[in-house]
Amino acid sequence: MAHEFIVDEERAILRVRYSGTITVDERRAAAEYLLGDAVPADIHRLLLDYRSATASRSDENASRELADYMESMLGEREGARVAWLVTYDHQLDPAVERMATGRGIANRRFRNYDDAIAWLEQPGPDRTAATVVAGDAAVPGARAAAMGAATPATASAAASATFDMEIGSMLPVRARGIFEVAVLPQSPDNPPARGAALARLSLDKRYSGPLDAVGQGEMLAEGGGARRNGAYVAMERVTGKLDGHAGSFVLVHRSLMRDGEPQEWTVVVVPGSGTGDLEGLEGTLRITREQGLHYYDFEYTLPPARG
Repeated sequence: MAHEFIVDEERAILRVRYSGTITVDERRAAAEYLLGDAVPADIHRLLLDYRSATASRSDENASRELADYMESMLGEREGARVAWLVTYDHQLDPAVERMATGRGIANRRFRNYDDAIAWLEQPGPDRTAATVVAGDAAVPGARAAAMGAATPATASAAASATFDMEIGSMLPVRARGIFEVAVLPQSPDNPPARGAALARLSLDKRYSGPLDAVGQGEMLAEGGGARRNGAYVAMERVTGKLDGHAGSFVLVHRSLMRDGEPQEWTVVVVPGSGTGDLEGLEGTLRITREQGLHYYDFEYTLPPARG
């Protein structure tokens, strides 16, 4: 993980931009440096920008410690607020968000930079956490110190303030995004397949977000059409990048359909199917559909990088 920051003295806003893989311990180290040493004490509004982050890892104790530290540093500052700026929900640790709210720290989650700034500039307390509509905007000019703080010494320290961690971890990571899929019927190619009278379909997917990849495979299904009960199985090879790690892996799908609703729906990484940077990948992928869009929620583990 790396961070850089801008102090907007005119608005009394500290913007911190994170990138890479985020852990709560590293975020606390950044908070202690920024709120304890590098930033003037009259700064009381924080914009924490996670849009360039690829993943988040945490545990309950570390999240609690970070929330406690934020309360100790911001609790006495009049009108203190924290805005979380994300593109995907997996970039934000929900435990810190929840605990910050429980400690009385006014905080909200945003997709749009301008909305976050507008909320930070509002006077008075606001203790309601919320998610707003998706979007993005360029960072406007500010009377600020970029990649630094009020003095040349602290600016130099900030420029080198990079927190590194080993690529890969056996702690679960969640990646969330959207995908598009094209499903086309395929003809049975031999008498036993025709005799089974199962629907055979090709899968062609394009994943976006932390999983930036294509998925190609085949599905066998029974039921469908006017029937509300049925089942399907599928195999899909996914090739691309997962949180920046390049390679491929295979997913196995299984779902039962009862009364028109999928049940016992599982999508699991085939053990040993990972290649390249994704060798050793294990995980489970959950699919949801809302307003005509397909969303994935992929919880996975990767062993530490070798060599």
